[in-house]
Amino acid sequence: MSNRILERWADVLSARRGPAIFSPAGECLRTWTGIEEEASEFERRFSGTPGGVALQTGNHVSFPALVLASLRAGKVVSLFDADIFGEARSRLEARLGVTLRVSARKGELGFDDCAEPDRKEAGTGICLYKLTSGTTALPQTIGFTAEQLVADCDQVCTTMGIRAGDLNYGVIAFTHSYGFSNLVTPLLCRGVPLVAADDPLPRAIEGGLASTRASVFPAVPALFRGLLSADSLPENLRLCISAGAVLDPVLGREFHGKFGRKIHAFYGASECGGICYDGSEEINESHGFVGLPLQGVAVEIPDGTEPAKILIRSLAVASSATNVNGGFQPADLLVRDCGGFRIVGRESDLINVAGRKVNPVEIEQVIALFPGVLESAVCGAEDPARGQEIFALVAARNTPDAVLLRRHCAAHLSSWKVPRRFRFVSEIPRNARGKISRAEIAGANLSEPPGG
Repeated sequence: MSNRILERWADVLSARRGPAIFSPAGECLRTWTGIEEEASEFERRFSGTPGGVALQTGNHVSFPALVLASLRAGKVVSLFDADIFGEARSRLEARLGVTLRVSARKGELGFDDCAEPDRKEAGTGICLYKLTSGTTALPQTIGFTAEQLVADCDQVCTTMGIRAGDLNYGVIAFTHSYGFSNLVTPLLCRGVPLVAADDPLPRAIEGGLASTRASVFPAVPALFRGLLSADSLPENLRLCISAGAVLDPVLGREFHGKFGRKIHAFYGASECGGICYDGSEEINESHGFVGLPLQGVAVEIPDGTEPAKILIRSLAVASSATNVNGGFQPADLLVRDCGGFRIVGRESDLINVAGRKVNPVEIEQVIALFPGVLESAVCGAEDPARGQEIFALVAARNTPDAVLLRRHCAAHLSSWKVPRRFRFVSEIPRNARGKISRAEIAGANLSEPPGG
C-alpha cells in the first residue's frame, strides 16, 4: 500500500543534496542521503516483527529516519512525549498496539520490547498517532493517515512561505503536533532542512540561531520572552512563529521594538493541524489575535453567534476527530476581529501551560493523597509568559506545609504539571447548583496566596 509521506520523501531525496540536519553549533549531523541510509538500517531492524512503534526520543537526530523506517516496515508510529512514563505509558502502548519503544538515553538510542498489546490493528489507513490531553488523566490518541499529515505540512508551509531554501530551528518537541507539522514533515515532504536542538534556555537558543544562521524559528511565547535578554538576532532569521499558547501583544510589541522582527501568531489543534496564522507584518494589539485561516482550511462559525466554537474543515482533519457534520470543533472560543480571528477563551477546563494541555483532575488526584487534604480545585490563572499557570485551592483539616505539598506533587507529576501557587481554605466554594467553577476560583484568587 502506497504512503504519501514516503512518496514525497522519494521526491525530496532525488532533488536535494548536501546537509539536511544540523547541530545547534552548525555542524552537519545528517545529509539527505545519510537520512536515507540510516532509515534503511532501522527498516531492517523493524521488519518482520508485529505491532507498532512508539518514538520517545526527544529531538534526536535520528528521529526523521525512525519515522521513515517505521512507515516502510508497515508499522504505525505513536509519538510519545518524554513526560509520559510508568503505568500511563504502558496502558497507552497496549491501547495503541505498540510492541517496540524507541527512546534516547544520554543521546544513545534504546530499543525496548513492550507488553502484548490490547489492539493489533489500527484504523483504515492510519499510519501515525498523536497524543493530546483529554478529560481523563490518560492522554487521548488521534490517528492520522499519511495524506492528512502531508496536507497539514503543505498548508503550513504554503501559508507561511517556508521553502526548501530555509533552515528551521527545531527546539520545540518533534513529538508534539506543532513540532511534527512545522519541523519533521517539512523536512521529509518538502526538503526543508532543520536544526535538531534540545536546549530551550535563552542563551542556548541565541547561540544556536547565530551559529546555524537559521531563517525560521517556530517556538512558544515563553521562548520568545526568554530571547528578549539577547543582545541581537542574526539577520538570516526572517520568520518567527509562535503557537502553543496565546501570544501576549505586549511581548510581541517588545520583541518587535528590540529586534525589528514580528512574532507571527499561529493557531492549531492536534486533531486538525494548523488552523489560523497572522501572516501580516503589522503589529496587532488585540489579545488572542491569530489571523486568517491557512490556505486550504475553511473556518466557519456554525450558528453565527460569537464568541463560539469554530468549525474547521480541511484535508488535514483527522478522520477520528470529526465531530460536527464532517468537521472538527476545538474547545476554544473565537470571535472575528481585525480582519481575522481572535481567541477569547476556552470551553473546557484544560489548562494551557506553554502549549501543553494539563488536566486538572490528574493534579487533584495527586493532591488528595497528601495527608490532611480534604479536597482541592485546580485551575489555570493567566500568565503572560506561559499562557496559564497552575493554581490550586486546597481544603484541609489543618493548613499543610506548602513546601512539602509542592514536593509531594513533584514526586508524582511532571514538573510542568506541579502547581505554581497554592491557597489553603477550610472549604472549596460551590455555586448554587453545588458545582465548583474553576474559572471563578481562578478569577478570585489571582493575588499571591498565603503559603503559596
